[in-house]
Amino acid sequence: MPPKQQILLERRRALRAWAHSQHPRPTQKACIEWFSNQYGQRISQSTVSESLSSHFDSLDSADNHHRARVRTGQWPELEKVLFDWQLRVEEKGGITSGELLREKARRIWHELPNYSNKPCPEFSVGWLQKFQKRYKIQRYIQHGEAGSVSQTIEEEMKGLRTLAGEFQEDDIYNMDETGLYWRMTPSRGLATQSRPGLKKDKSRVSLVLCVNSTATDRLPIWIIGKAKTPRALRGVNVSTMGGEWRANKKAWMNTAVMSEWLQAFYSHIGTTRQVLLTMDNFSAHYTGLELAPPPPNIRICWLPPNSTSRFQPLDQGVIQSFKSHYRRQWLSFMLDCFSQDQDPRSQVNIRLAIRWILRSWNLHISSTTIYNCFRKSTLVTTPITLPTPLNPPDIASLYERVTRAGDIQDAMAISNFLNPIDEVELEEEEEKELDQEDLFQDVLSDHLGLEQAQEEDDDDDILLEGPIHSIQAARKALQLLVEFTESRDDVQTIHIRAIERLEQELEAIDLNSRTQSTLDSWLI
Repeated sequence: MPPKQQILLERRRALRAWAHSQHPRPTQKACIEWFSNQYGQRISQSTVSESLSSHFDSLDSADNHHRARVRTGQWPELEKVLFDWQLRVEEKGGITSGELLREKARRIWHELPNYSNKPCPEFSVGWLQKFQKRYKIQRYIQHGEAGSVSQTIEEEMKGLRTLAGEFQEDDIYNMDETGLYWRMTPSRGLATQSRPGLKKDKSRVSLVLCVNSTATDRLPIWIIGKAKTPRALRGVNVSTMGGEWRANKKAWMNTAVMSEWLQAFYSHIGTTRQVLLTMDNFSAHYTGLELAPPPPNIRICWLPPNSTSRFQPLDQGVIQSFKSHYRRQWLSFMLDCFSQDQDPRSQVNIRLAIRWILRSWNLHISSTTIYNCFRKSTLVTTPITLPTPLNPPDIASLYERVTRAGDIQDAMAISNFLNPIDEVELEEEEEKELDQEDLFQDVLSDHLGLEQAQEEDDDDDILLEGPIHSIQAARKALQLLVEFTESRDDVQTIHIRAIERLEQELEAIDLNSRTQSTLDSWLI
C-alpha cells in the first residue's frame, strides 16, 4: 500500500477557495494542475474529491476555521491534543480505535493544567462519536490518500523541477538534517585502551543545514544536542560563533525546533525576495510548518517521499564533504594530542567541535561542490561543468599518520570513518515510525511547551570547561598577532586589516565597560 500523501489544511483550504471562485467549476485535472503550480506537489483525484466535499466545509471560514471545528466541543484544548496525536499516528501508517481514543482522552485530562484538578469525565461513546465527527477522523482513516493511487516519484519530481524553474537560482534553497558523532575516533576500541571501562562513545549532535543552489547564502548551522547548556558551552555565545544551539532529549529535530528554525529562515529571507525552500517529508517538518506557516513570498515544497538519496541536493555530496572537512580538523587535533602523549578524547569538547563544524560549513566546503550537488539532484537543471573533489586532498595521509601515532591496531577503513554507517542508520531510525506511546508523549510535550533537554551533560560525555579569558587578555593576544603578521611577507594585508578591526571593536567594548563601571561606582 503506498504511503499516505500529506496535504496541509491551509493548502486544502486554498484549493477549496480557488475551486469555488472558478466559473464554471473546474475539473479534477484542472485542480491537480493548479495545486501543482501553486505548491509544487502532485495530488491525486481522490484528494481533490475529498478536499472539495462537504466534509471540509468548515475550512471555508478563513478567520475561524480551526475554532469552527471544535466550537461544540466541551473540552477544546483536550480535543486538540487528542486530534494532534491522531494525526501523527495516521501519518506513521497506524490506526486507532475508539477505545484507545477514550483511554488517551482520560490520560490527557490528567496532564493538562486546565483540567487536572477537576473530576475526570467518563468520555462516553456518545462523546467519542461527536469528537470523531467534529474532526472527520473516520473520513481520514477510510478515505485518505492511503486508498488512492499515488503519482510516481519521477512525476512528482518533474512537477517540482518545473516549479523551481520559476525562481532565480539564488532563490532556490534546500534544508536537511544529519547526525554527527563529533568525538568518534578511527578505532572504537581506543577508548577502552586509554580509559578501561569507558562505555561506547555516543557523543552525538544533530545538524540542520540550509543553503541556496548557487552557494551564495549558507545559513547558520543549527546544532541540536541533549544538554540545554553543556559545561563546555557555559559562557559561550554560539550565535556569535555563527551557529545556533538547541537541545531536546533525543538530540534530533522536533516540532518545536522546526517551527523556530522556520521563523528564523523567514526572517533571514525578508519580505522582498520570492524564494523556494525544499525539504524532505519528515514528520517534524510538517508539524513545524503547521505552527509557522510561510509568508506569501516564500514557498515551501516537499521532495518526493522515500527519494532523498536521489533528489535531496544536500545528500548528493554536500553533507559528505562537510563531514570529511570536519573530521580532517578532528584528525589534526588527534595528531597533536598523540604527539604530547595525551588522549584526544579527554581533551576535545563540544565547543571545539562546534568551532570545527562552523569552519567546515563556512570556509571549507567549496561553492562548486554545493553548485554541482544541486544540479546532480536535478532540482536545478543547469548543466554541471565544474567538477570538484568532495574530500580534502590530504585526508588519507593524515588518517594514516593518526593511526600510526596512536598505535591504533584495529583502525576502521577511512571511508567508514569519514561517513560512518551508524550516522546514516541513526537518521533513518529517528525518522522511522515511533510507537504510539512515544507519539503521545511528544504531542503532550509540544502542546505544554515542556523543556525536554537535559540540564546536564550525559555521564559518558566528558566535556572540559575552557578558561574564561578577560577582554584585556584578548586585546593583548590580538596585538601580538598584529605584530607577528606585520613581520611576514606571506600574509595578505587584508587579513591584518581584519585583525585591526576586531582589535578596535574590543577596545570600544572595553572602554564602554570601564565607563559603566565608573558610573556605577559614583551611584553607590
